[in-house]
Amino acid sequence: MNFEFTGILLRTAGNQRSVSVEATTLAGALAELSGMFPSMGRVLLDNTGSLRKAHRVFLNGELVPHPDETMPLGDDDRIEFFTAVAGG
Repeated sequence: MNFEFTGILLRTAGNQRSVSVEATTLAGALAELSGMFPSMGRVLLDNTGSLRKAHRVFLNGELVPHPDETMPLGDDDRIEFFTAVAGG
């Protein structure tokens, strides 16, 4: 599957806008990404290894309101993360 990155995740991916990984679930894909880009793992995952609440997950252009780490993924899927930004 392909991951598309913007913002802080783009920087943690070494400015690679798109990265392909092989995994069958969201948890597996997050583990692959964390292995490839350790700083990305710290941004995406909390201390328990779960996806941080600040990220919105889009699967093939559709918002996944409550992403489950057991969510199945296929080879042709495209995942995008949109991260909430705070500031004033």
